Amino acid sequence: MERWQKWAAQQGSATPDDLPLALATEGAHGPVIHATNRAARLSGMRVGERVVDMRALCPDLQVEQADLDGDRRALERLMLWTRRWCPWTVTDGADGLILDTTGSAHLFGGEVALLREMEERLAGLGLSSQIAMAPTWGAAWALARFGPVRAICAKGQEAEMLPPYPCAPCGWRRKPGCSCIAWG
Repeated sequence: MERWQKWAAQQGSATPDDLPLALATEGAHGPVIHATNRAARLSGMRVGERVVDMRALCPDLQVEQADLDGDRRALERLMLWTRRWCPWTVTDGADGLILDTTGSAHLFGGEVALLREMEERLAGLGLSSQIAMAPTWGAAWALARFGPVRAICAKGQEAEMLPPYPCAPCGWRRKPGCSCIAWG
């Protein structure tokens, strides 16, 4: 969404922030919502829902076509750009990155300072971020996807920080004895 909003602003056709906006892709039964702005989320618009159903709930919803190939290319460029913090980076799905910062946090003043710098630099590019650091990829993935905006999970804290988050890929809420593992 942020890449599209930046492009629309450059074209002089940006939607005001207080109007609900969704980017759509083709689904099995017509267009489905791929991404939303804050106003659309506050109006109850949800990713994955059919556009026709969401327009019934929110007649003011503005809909534009998503550019999935452009998003993928932009994410790949961003992945290369993030190598300023560590040498090993990969994309994670259509909207995430994984960085192995093992041994590099101290170069930036520690984990808190590293995450703060990441947020600031990404914000400077016009991107919002939800960042997490943890002893395992799975824990970091779950915290980044479902936790607070910035989270640091120290070794041994995984059990107390992760239980309230849904497991992937099933989406169930973790319950005692659940064998699902949150891993991206």
